[in-house]
Amino acid sequence: MNMFDGNGIRIDLKSGHHVRIRWSWRTPLAGRSGVVLAIEPDDPYGTYLIQFEDGLQFRYERPDLEVMRVS
Repeated sequence: MNMFDGNGIRIDLKSGHHVRIRWSWRTPLAGRSGVVLAIEPDDPYGTYLIQFEDGLQFRYERPDLEVMRVS
């Protein structure tokens, strides 16, 4: 089943996926990597809750994230 966030973007990540925050002047912690902790499509602050190594958590939208391949 396809799920979409509030902006109509398909949700293709799952909890536990490793992601990197894309470089942008408007994204906090750009360049850092973290783990998808929760996915809440209707949250006005961001669909994806990302937790960083130090325990800090921020919400982001899909265009702000790059999937990391963990080997």
